[in-house]
Amino acid sequence: MSVSYHDGAVHLIGDCLVEDAETLLALLQQHDAVLIDIGACTRLHLAVLQALLAAGGPIRGEPASAFIKKWLLPQLAGATA
Repeated sequence: MSVSYHDGAVHLIGDCLVEDAETLLALLQQHDAVLIDIGACTRLHLAVLQALLAAGGPIRGEPASAFIKKWLLPQLAGATA
């Protein structure tokens, strides 16, 4: 599973595909203002990105993917402001 909750944070690991969006949304609804760790994320499906943007929670970690780091991380950081 690419999305999990432990240590007080939601962790996105590896390729987060469309199937992970529902799991992510459920975890975000269960845990208010939860920290979202994307440090181990290598790919984000648009549905997962939309859930993250809608959640607006604090983001930590620097993803290995240059695309996510350059183009998506600034958008996610802006959603938490």
